[in-house]
Amino acid sequence: MANLSTPSLFQKNIQDSPEDQKNTLFTIPFSERDVLTLQEIFVKLGIHTIKTKNSSDGRKIIHTILNSLNYHHNIGSITKKHGLKNNVYDIVNHIRFHQSGFSNLIGDLESFFATYACFDFIWIELTQEINNKLFIHDIKKMFEMYHVKERMTVILVEYEEE
Repeated sequence: MANLSTPSLFQKNIQDSPEDQKNTLFTIPFSERDVLTLQEIFVKLGIHTIKTKNSSDGRKIIHTILNSLNYHHNIGSITKKHGLKNNVYDIVNHIRFHQSGFSNLIGDLESFFATYACFDFIWIELTQEINNKLFIHDIKKMFEMYHVKERMTVILVEYEEE
């Protein structure tokens, strides 16, 4: 019979603080602990931050975990990089198409989410270009205004290189 008093690796990961998860550099190939931690982050409502080596690894990690979970159905991304998969809605491209440039990206995003509130998962690629236009505290404030903790998962992907 299993010893129920000993927490599993998954339970230990849940007990880790969000700061520990933010400071962990996720790389490919994944360790068992990385897989469990990422899966828990990806299904937990609210705003989470993960750190990867570069944007290529970040995309691989996002797509690998999303595909393995098969949990989210309305996926959006805030990125300035091209090459999103067909099942991911390019929010920045939508804004570009419907407006002439970016006057205020955070304001444009607020308008977008006021109209299109159908997402259950969004990831933001914090590349240098996005970081120049958005501040993390503004992003968090915007998503809190839309009650993200009650209805969707938002992942901020930071990069070690870029």
